[in-house]
Amino acid sequence: MSEKINDILSSWKSGRNALLYGPPATGKTRLISELFEALRSRPKSDRGILLDVTDAQKPFSRPELDITIPLPAKVVWTTFHQSYGYEDFVLGLRPDITASGTSLKPWSGVFLDAALELADSNSEYRSVVIFIDEINRGNAARIFGEFMTFLDFDYREGGSVPLPVPLRQLAYEKGLSEEIRRPSSKTAKIPDGFTFPKHIYIVATMNSVDRAAVPIDSALARRFDRIEMRPNLNVLVTHWGLDAASVTAPNTDNWETLTPFHTAYLLLDRLNVAIASDLGPEFELGHGLLTPIRTSKFDDTGTEIPIEEKFAWRSLAKAWDDVLFPQLEDRYSGRPDQLLELLHVESPPPTGDYAWALRTTTGGTVTARTLAPVRMSELDIDVIKRSFRWLTM
Repeated sequence: MSEKINDILSSWKSGRNALLYGPPATGKTRLISELFEALRSRPKSDRGILLDVTDAQKPFSRPELDITIPLPAKVVWTTFHQSYGYEDFVLGLRPDITASGTSLKPWSGVFLDAALELADSNSEYRSVVIFIDEINRGNAARIFGEFMTFLDFDYREGGSVPLPVPLRQLAYEKGLSEEIRRPSSKTAKIPDGFTFPKHIYIVATMNSVDRAAVPIDSALARRFDRIEMRPNLNVLVTHWGLDAASVTAPNTDNWETLTPFHTAYLLLDRLNVAIASDLGPEFELGHGLLTPIRTSKFDDTGTEIPIEEKFAWRSLAKAWDDVLFPQLEDRYSGRPDQLLELLHVESPPPTGDYAWALRTTTGGTVTARTLAPVRMSELDIDVIKRSFRWLTM
């Protein structure tokens, strides 16, 4: 995660915004949550070493993370969605009800308010960072509107071609706009010819496989440095305390001895290779889908103890029922034969019951080219073990 945070900070340092993109459950939201906290309380870096010759016990330590933007930074979190609009992000009009009647008053949205914050001489902040989760869940081109221009640092204050902020919705008198209400209960007026402040930074996340999402406008996309978030099996190795060298390829001699954690690791690896080959890498399954499977639990005294193996198998079965298989169904919608092949439906284990089979009529006279409904978590533990282990092959 720290490497990706350094990538984001490097983008900001070079006057660029950052866009994290990839399949679900690859850690995008978690990463920006960590960055959100890092900007509020600077953590230790994973780069560099400090030497303190006066400390004989711990002479070496890590320096603080090098934050490449002016501090203190105000951090703002927002999530785009289908009803999110220009009025929420830039400028909107809201009714103001008084004894003399109702009128519409301008309210600053997230992006414009960041500019007003840095233009306020009484502000304690030197920069503003806007975190946008699910940027492609809303119509981003409409949400930014003409303010898309100011994603480019060249058009901001101190840039190569600074441009005045275009707010034609506001009435101006004597070189000042009408009063704008802000979310902080403050108000502001914008001078005529106001230029957008330099030190406003954006990091956004984008789900690469969300079919309900709006495609990112190319003019918007090129104003971001794209940072890919891929499924990472090493996260599972660390999470489960596995020895990476011991995770060997399954074969006819060892498949029946795989632990639930080795099985889950190999299962995700095989599924993602198949998905990437069939549909493209952006459709892979994220490692975070399997992190709810734990190797230990806390007993009544608060002591951490290993969980029994059968509970790990049950956790894998539940993860399959709740998240893995529904996503496979979505990805292979309209491709039933590929899904059947992926699940080894027509090449089951040589002995014993297997979870996945073709659907048949009650009398067994008609076989459909579709899966029989099954919930793995409701099957016998031996069938769960055999089925998942075979699926790694």
